[in-house]
Amino acid sequence: MARDLNTFRFLTGLLTPGGVLLLATWAMLQQEVVRAAAAPYAVYYCFGALTAAVLLSWYYDYSRLLCTALAVGATAWGLGRMPAGDDVPRLAAVFLLPANFILFAALKERGVLTISGFLKIGLVAAQFLGVAWLRQNKVAGVDAFLRWDQHPAGWTWMPRTEQLAFAAALVVIVALLFLRRTKVEQGLLWCLIAVFVGLDQVIKPEALLFYSGTAGLILLFAVLEQGYDIAFRDELTGLPGRRAFNQYQEQLGSDYAIAMCDVDHFKKFNDTYGHDAGDQVLKMVALQLSHVRGGGKAFRYGGEEFLIVFRGKSAKEAEPNVESLRKGIAEAEFVLRGPDRPSRKTKRKPASAGRTIATPITISIGVAERSKRHSSPELVVEAADAAMYRAKEAGRNCVRIAESNARKD
Repeated sequence: MARDLNTFRFLTGLLTPGGVLLLATWAMLQQEVVRAAAAPYAVYYCFGALTAAVLLSWYYDYSRLLCTALAVGATAWGLGRMPAGDDVPRLAAVFLLPANFILFAALKERGVLTISGFLKIGLVAAQFLGVAWLRQNKVAGVDAFLRWDQHPAGWTWMPRTEQLAFAAALVVIVALLFLRRTKVEQGLLWCLIAVFVGLDQVIKPEALLFYSGTAGLILLFAVLEQGYDIAFRDELTGLPGRRAFNQYQEQLGSDYAIAMCDVDHFKKFNDTYGHDAGDQVLKMVALQLSHVRGGGKAFRYGGEEFLIVFRGKSAKEAEPNVESLRKGIAEAEFVLRGPDRPSRKTKRKPASAGRTIATPITISIGVAERSKRHSSPELVVEAADAAMYRAKEAGRNCVRIAESNARKD
């Protein structure tokens, strides 16, 4: 259950912006008049977008996206200059491109100006030189391979080997997308689809340039989105972080309420069950808070503390919504994996119930609103924090409104 929040976010985000860009490119190329008018500018669009992706990846130190953009650009440039009869280097270039996607998706990010980064860039350059060498040299046994690889109608649909390479790349990236759930894998997925569609439309020379340019824009957006997530989203819980809250303050207006939420006995829980179990608790609580009603927006403030901001509401109006959250978390079943329980799920049921440990999780909440005394978000947070400590003193697992708000000063 704790994973549902991030799963929902990345599934709903798959169509933007990569899917939208790809759909827009496809729609444009379906209109003959628009395609003919845009064709002279295809090369500028292609290499302009890819260059921007390379430069931005360099700036943000993302070697995997940088090298992917280089590989796409080298493929588009090379195929555009190969005569129709150069089947061997053409097929080699098309086969190597998804292989690069697999490699750069699987590798960990080590930065651009590192040994790993230079090796990645050198690998792309070596492949480019290898394809150029194939244009100048005939390789034994290639004719028989080409007769097997190509379909009877010729290369109007991608040959078998290249189809398998793209299928393998798709499987690898989708698997990594579910495991890592980052904007990098999302961008690589849509980029792979874009270049596949472009390579398949060989009867339209400008199609590869347009789709490669779109791939460049997808990678560019992936860099920006990944940078935003790192800066503004909490990696553990998936909620917006404290920096995002600081930015959100400018949108609050004059009427708002803020709830400070704190996990009860969290330090004791960590000491008893370990930090891994504590992380699972924070994920579970974050998932519940992300479903807050009443227009609330949840943030991870730090440690085991969370904020919920209600724009246009008073503390009294926000109280039923946070009370519902408190009750839902207290009633939720949090089950710890026992020390003798296998890490992977099996079809067999456990021999005894002692293999898992059910433990209650509760939170204490303090709510405050903007008022004459608390005229800024910082002061409202302080008042909510003080109210939260009153909830702790009252026995925990309860909601308290700031005293000044309760008196309606």
